[in-house]
Amino acid sequence: MFQSSLLSKIPEINHGFGTKLDPVPNQFLKVWVDGRPTWNQVHGVGIANVVRKSQLCGDVDALTTKTTNPIAVVTADCVPILFARKDGAMVAAVHAGWRGTKAKIVEKLAENLTAQGENLKDWVAAIGPSIGKCCYEVSEALIEDFIKTFPEIEPDLISPAFRKLDLAAVNAHELHRLGFGAVDMLDICTYCTIDPKKGAVLHSYRREGSGTRQWSMIAHKQIF
Repeated sequence: MFQSSLLSKIPEINHGFGTKLDPVPNQFLKVWVDGRPTWNQVHGVGIANVVRKSQLCGDVDALTTKTTNPIAVVTADCVPILFARKDGAMVAAVHAGWRGTKAKIVEKLAENLTAQGENLKDWVAAIGPSIGKCCYEVSEALIEDFIKTFPEIEPDLISPAFRKLDLAAVNAHELHRLGFGAVDMLDICTYCTIDPKKGAVLHSYRREGSGTRQWSMIAHKQIF
């Protein structure tokens, strides 16, 4: 399990980014089974506000909650982002693949939180393991689409090398632009992070070609 030093400073919450060895962070194994929400990630910008146990959330790629129920997203190369209010009273989770990032799912979450009366300066965000700029090769056309979609971002930040896309950096830029209080980026690549003894540390769809994922989870400590 990986953790964010920023989120770890909030004593009221638990969080974790799963790995290939422990796809569901260990501390969540017991609490996750009981009353977890159900949702289907579709690489869109839909958001569900979880208000009760076992909530059916439909096709969404982000969850928020003020309850003690844990929430999560599942990824294998896409960008997982966990959020918490600095007092731990509310948390959120976002799945941002290239489609969701390009459709500005982080901005949609900011709008959702603001509509709930939240001040984004009171929030922190942690960008978990995802395929890095070192390994994420895409088409030139997609790079151009991103440059047109995010004209305020330097092209070299979006694509630091030929046909390489830095999804984490784009999302980090958006988080700062939108005014979140603090942003942490773990800077761990799902594709090429290797343990010399155990091999690949994280599931990667590009490397494995399978549907296996790891979970990025967050919840109020009251449930544990």
